Amino acid sequence: SFYWAIANRVSYYYNFSGPSLAIDTACSSSLTAIHLASESIKRGEIDVAIAGGVNLTLHPNKYNLLSEMQFLSTDGKCRSFGEGGDGYVPGDGVGAVILKSLPLAQQHRDNIYAVIRGSMVNHGGKTSGFTVPNPNRQAALISKALDAAGVSPRQISYVEAHGTGTSLGDPVEMIGLRKAYPQDDKQYCAIGSVKSNRGNLEAAAALGALPKGLLQIKTKEREPATKAKKP
Repeated sequence: SFYWAIANRVSYYYNFSGPSLAIDTACSSSLTAIHLASESIKRGEIDVAIAGGVNLTLHPNKYNLLSEMQFLSTDGKCRSFGEGGDGYVPGDGVGAVILKSLPLAQQHRDNIYAVIRGSMVNHGGKTSGFTVPNPNRQAALISKALDAAGVSPRQISYVEAHGTGTSLGDPVEMIGLRKAYPQDDKQYCAIGSVKSNRGNLEAAAALGALPKGLLQIKTKEREPATKAKKP
């Protein structure tokens, strides 16, 4: 099917008239959708937004390709920031969130689970390989997002990271975080990734990570990580 039809079918069915678009930025797709929806609300283009992600593996060709490229975990487990992580574990998932401005949500007496203080999007630019992340660009992105939100790194007690469970991506992500966060204070911020529980939902990755963060805020407890098995 066509990507654009997914978003526009929803707008057609519910008679929505705001921006309606499908986004494909690989594993950051749903997070980018949340960012664009939030910015659209801030600009006054819309009052309410639905931002979601869909990742369904409906044909074996995907696994054949990932196996040939040696992207998959050899034991079928996702080891986010863990020893022995040599590949990622794809997962299937569908999710969506409803976004409103805080005053409007309060006026509607909605259940408010969290407030998005700020968000940023960038690209790693040219690195040693197309799939190789850039820690310097990641650090710059985090710093800009913190500035936009008006939040000091020292105020953050938990980071829900990408954590694909690979020997390349996980260390780079840690380097980016360390560059963006102050080095004088230590042991004040925990890090985790829901991917060790359910695998990498790819296009819907943020819709697995965001509810975990919201649940931890609600319960004031950190969700434990387990080793996810290949679907």
